[in-house]
Amino acid sequence: MSLSNQTLKRKILTSSIIGNALEFYDFTLCGVFITILAREFFQSTNETNVLWGFFAFSAAFWTRPLGAFVFGYIGDKYGRKVALTWSVTLMGVPTLLISILPGYHTIGIMAPIILIICRMLQGLCTGGEYNGAAIFALEHLKNKPGLISGLVSGSCVIGALSAMFMGFITTQEWMPHWAWRLPFALGALISIVGFLIRRHTVESLEFVESKQKTKSVPLVAVWQEDRVSFFLAIMAGLFNGVVTYTLFSFLSVYITKYVGFTLSQGIFYNIFGILTFMLMCPIFGAFSDIVSPLTSLKLAGKLCLFIPALCFFLFQMNNGFSIIVGQLLMGALVASFVGPSHYFLQTLFPTSNRYTGASLGFTIGMATTGGTTPLLLTYALNTYANLYIPAIYLTIWGLLWLGALGYFHPKIKLHYKPATKLKKAA
Repeated sequence: MSLSNQTLKRKILTSSIIGNALEFYDFTLCGVFITILAREFFQSTNETNVLWGFFAFSAAFWTRPLGAFVFGYIGDKYGRKVALTWSVTLMGVPTLLISILPGYHTIGIMAPIILIICRMLQGLCTGGEYNGAAIFALEHLKNKPGLISGLVSGSCVIGALSAMFMGFITTQEWMPHWAWRLPFALGALISIVGFLIRRHTVESLEFVESKQKTKSVPLVAVWQEDRVSFFLAIMAGLFNGVVTYTLFSFLSVYITKYVGFTLSQGIFYNIFGILTFMLMCPIFGAFSDIVSPLTSLKLAGKLCLFIPALCFFLFQMNNGFSIIVGQLLMGALVASFVGPSHYFLQTLFPTSNRYTGASLGFTIGMATTGGTTPLLLTYALNTYANLYIPAIYLTIWGLLWLGALGYFHPKIKLHYKPATKLKKAA
């Protein structure tokens, strides 16, 4: 490999990681400022403020499958580089609008309407970015696809934590009341950085060769030729939504509301789990390079049969050390699935419809459970008062995932072969 090729591949990986991080920075900001957005843009009482805020936040989940469809079509017909450049650039538009949007007391009902439309546009862009960034990187970098998968997966945490840090800074008492608008304005500016990074990458040779051979519509090809793979991608998204949003959205609420810690303590302990997730994604991804992505994701399902019960037992011990250990275990559990997942999805579809099949299938599943899991678990705990309900729920999904792998995967023709295995075969 020449030096120029090494430099190019480093640029491809860097662009995928940075682009994904920037996208999730913009996407996470509304969650960080959820109470402020509810107060500024909705006419409601203090009791209903947070509910309206969650409603606006959830709007992004409604359009993620549409984004996967739109950018998936662009990515399969016109190129991964084109789709990813537009997704990261367009993400800056709704983020900028939120930063300058007048409040309810200034423009009335138009304020919440425009806010929700902006969130829907953010979801649209994110639907095309998360899986697309990994597809682009893995088609360029085939020597260690599991490791690359894990690096791209973990990069979303960089953006999320950056958004949390900006929220912490701009909500200090010494900051002006409008300071919350600054992180959104910054998010719009850094989308330009994402555009410049993506603009100086090159299309994957795998896509260029595939484009010359196929004339079919990607979604039609997925349904006619790779329907079983599409169903398995949906199932992967469903499982991902359950485990990921239990860690990212529910655990801080659980520790606060049901264990008895303060909100700031709940958020503090949750950071241990999120950081563990970020660090372990590349490790589990590299593990899949050794044992295969299928074996690695089977392990994730098996871990889900007993790790959740241990975690929620540790949470109920009601001391800081046990909660940190529980968070570490939960972060590792989620990483065991998310780290190799892009590599796994890469194998399910041919190059000609990979962007559409992997992104749309995965996003349909993730949007279904990602937005509902925290709500369902909170409702179940309030109704039945059994603090192990979340563990039972995760265990059931672990069984469903193992069942889906056992049923669907033997029926699938694998399409993606990493470079190391190709060399061995030769």
